[in-house]
Amino acid sequence: MEIKSLHTHVDIVSRSKGHSVIAKAAYNARDKLRDEYYVKVHDYSKKDDLVFSKIFLPEHIPKEFSNREYLWNSVEKIEKSKNSQLARNLLFTLPRELNEEDRIKLISEFIEENFTSKGMIADCNIHNPMASDNEEQPHAHILLTLREIDSEGNWKPKSRKEYILDEKGEKIKLKSGNYKSRKVNLNDWNEPDKAKEWRKNFSKRANEYLERNHIDKRIYPRTFEEQGREELPQVHLGTASFQMEKKGIKTERGNHNRKIIALNTEFKKLKEEIVEISSWILSLVNMVKGLLKGFSKEKQEEYNLTPDLFDVYSYLETYYKIQKELSKNLSYDSRMRKEHFDSKKYVNALSYMSSNNLKTIIDIQCKKDEVAEKLKENKESIADCNKQIKNIETLIKQAEIMKEHKTVYYRYKGADNSILSKIAGASKEEYYNSHKEEIDKYIRAKSILKKLSGSEKIETKKWEKEKRELQTDINHLTFNQKFIKEEVSQINHIKYVVGEVNKDFGIDINIEIAYKKAIAREEKPSVKMALDEFQRQIKKEDRQKAWAKEHYKNKDHIHKETER
Repeated sequence: MEIKSLHTHVDIVSRSKGHSVIAKAAYNARDKLRDEYYVKVHDYSKKDDLVFSKIFLPEHIPKEFSNREYLWNSVEKIEKSKNSQLARNLLFTLPRELNEEDRIKLISEFIEENFTSKGMIADCNIHNPMASDNEEQPHAHILLTLREIDSEGNWKPKSRKEYILDEKGEKIKLKSGNYKSRKVNLNDWNEPDKAKEWRKNFSKRANEYLERNHIDKRIYPRTFEEQGREELPQVHLGTASFQMEKKGIKTERGNHNRKIIALNTEFKKLKEEIVEISSWILSLVNMVKGLLKGFSKEKQEEYNLTPDLFDVYSYLETYYKIQKELSKNLSYDSRMRKEHFDSKKYVNALSYMSSNNLKTIIDIQCKKDEVAEKLKENKESIADCNKQIKNIETLIKQAEIMKEHKTVYYRYKGADNSILSKIAGASKEEYYNSHKEEIDKYIRAKSILKKLSGSEKIETKKWEKEKRELQTDINHLTFNQKFIKEEVSQINHIKYVVGEVNKDFGIDINIEIAYKKAIAREEKPSVKMALDEFQRQIKKEDRQKAWAKEHYKNKDHIHKETER
């Protein structure tokens, strides 16, 4: 059964970020809506990928709120602050395998269970554009209200003030003259675990539909981060880059994302190989310990052999002797090619082991840990460069916004009413109201700029240079990855050699190697006795096998003579 991760996105439509909930609603619904707060029209009606659109209302709410323009302008009107949170924006991918009717039923049931039953209004729209693989890409956009609303259509407060009391039950007065207090939410819609709960509930509902339709696929609700997946994030393409890439024109951001995709694929493969090597080493060591257990009188004596177990040089020598014997059965040209190939691999393996001071499988295990650490450090360095590039792109974007609205902002900020009356024929307040969007965008961009760079100074050339340097650093780190890949390849070759030799001679070959070395070191008598006993048993078994083979061979020969 195929298990797929659920792709979702949850964020807040916030005025402090320059968002307009009318613009978001118009985009989601592929609609044309008038924004009374910014006094402008948002028109996305030309897009043709909308397949479903509905505003879900709790039972007690007046029907006029089912009008999209009325609903979201009402939200804009009730939220007075410049940094107001306007709505919650959700995105859920829908299973391709379900038909359109089932997708609509799935999302409708999910909304009624999780949102409208709790008092939220949900504006749901399903888009189904063509994906990059030329298949369907169905997904649902859901805008949720953040305030409760009564049956008369009045918006309720989001929170209430609660005074903090001292030991005597009295309010605590601050130096400012105000009393110490805290904000208490009037519902649980903003609880940190809500997004996780919604993911889980959606996955459960989607899996019910998949099972009902006998589709051999299930959705897993946990995020990549919760699953321990560590993919490097890609940069946002933006509309212009997306359209160019769609036409087959490569862009800087597209090239960067392709590099990140390739790195993520390689990181995943190398990590899987390292995990497999770890498992293989543990399995081999446990097998040999199992063999020794019956012959070692004390546990300590068993471990005395560990340094000699899995002597890799002996394995390499044995493996390439086998290969040389096998090549004798080949034609001259094939034999020459095979011997040349084997010789090259043998020399490379010996060189790698010698330069890294590797002798046994235990050494290989330590080397594997070292390579895993290198891989981790390399990935973290690339992730850091990637993050800095994203920050620089944000700085450049905010600088462009500031330049675009600079004239309007400075005219508003620097002039008094008399000057503005002469220039614009309006008071300062009137000028702000008529240029609210441009002024707010400038203020927000300046705030982001200062937060990221520590300064309001625009230094585009400097940032572009830093971005190029970071991209060069990523190229160097990508090149380093090749060396890590080569090391994993060498370790995998040793793994293959050990496996092939064990296949031909059995795991017992390790005991024989350890036995010879124990004699050379003049080991403890108890260790020698255990090994001698093992050797005697092996020889006894070999003699029994040889006798049985000869016995049945003679018996078969006598039988054939009798038949004649």
